[in-house]
Amino acid sequence: MPPKWRELADEIAAKITSGEYAPGDRLPKIEDLAREGKGSKTTVHAAYKALEADGLVASSRGHGTVVRARVSLSTGAEREERSKLTGSSWRAGERSDSHMAGVVAAPDDVAEALGVTAGEPVLRRTRVYRDEHTNAVISHSTSWIPAVFAEELPELVMGKRLSGGTSIDVITRHTGRPVSKRFSTMWARTTTPADAGSLEIPEDTRAAVIVLTVRIVDTSGMTIEYGVDLGGPGCRWAKEESAE
Repeated sequence: MPPKWRELADEIAAKITSGEYAPGDRLPKIEDLAREGKGSKTTVHAAYKALEADGLVASSRGHGTVVRARVSLSTGAEREERSKLTGSSWRAGERSDSHMAGVVAAPDDVAEALGVTAGEPVLRRTRVYRDEHTNAVISHSTSWIPAVFAEELPELVMGKRLSGGTSIDVITRHTGRPVSKRFSTMWARTTTPADAGSLEIPEDTRAAVIVLTVRIVDTSGMTIEYGVDLGGPGCRWAKEESAE
């Protein structure tokens, strides 16, 4: 049988999913739910913290606990297209920080995606996309790039946001070869303790998250980037299409 705080968190989550609590609504005060018999203040507080870890609510001093709007993730291809149109991969209401870069040994999955030997040097660029209003993590994004571009394009190795668009924009301008194909995947999994630092969540968080990957190939057939985006708890991918 799940603990009392989990039962309460699931009960409130169901109300959020059904629309009984809409985005922007403030949840009842902890004291009020405790008086209603939903559990002790400690139990209610734990339930609210679980909902926050799941990305369903945001808590702040003076505003209480408020239901978050469901944040949509962007695929690598969508960020690339946005960058071409606006000069930035950011969506409205979004920003990025924690930009880091460096040459590391390629993990097995990255080596397979880039067509190199496991352990071979590759360039890794990471950043965090955030909701600019709540500061919550929307996604942790990693770009894996062949090491040859680290040697030819020093700006890619700098741990800061690129001024000339995305790394793909920089690479294609340098090589003169445009993108030919993109191979994208998407799946869901449960968070692990290893996700805590990337998503800024407690290590014991167990929430569903979406993983988006894209392998980008230029016109010579070379894989020039393998991108991996790990969405924060509560985030989802959505796409609007017009019917012909």
